[in-house]
Amino acid sequence: MISNISAQTPAYVQKAVPKNDESKGVSETQKSEELDKASTLKEQIANGTYTVDTSKTAQAVAEELF
Repeated sequence: MISNISAQTPAYVQKAVPKNDESKGVSETQKSEELDKASTLKEQIANGTYTVDTSKTAQAVAEELF
């Protein structure tokens, strides 16, 4: 015998999970290392001790051109 299907059967609802850095594959360690590097560069620029590696910069520019 076929039974009646109740109209009050709950529908499947997927919970909305807030996106975070974990879903993007970014770990806390990587973020902190990037912040440390950025803050170090910021300090060097502010102190006037930052020097540009012209050889490395020229190499990167040349690679982008070809």
